[in-house]
Amino acid sequence: MLKDLEKELKRWREKRAQKPPLPPREAAAPSSATDRRTVRVNGQEVVVVKKGRKALA
Repeated sequence: MLKDLEKELKRWREKRAQKPPLPPREAAAPSSATDRRTVRVNGQEVVVVKKGRKALA
């Protein structure tokens, strides 16, 4: 039973390690740190704002 679990865990880890390829980014949007990311919502362009991390106490 223990060997079965070890084999299953090994297969699961190998399967997890094989990540699917990421979809390509849109060529129209330049990728820079100062770039404002926008998304089309209900026909309007909306700026995406990412919430910053809180400082650890």
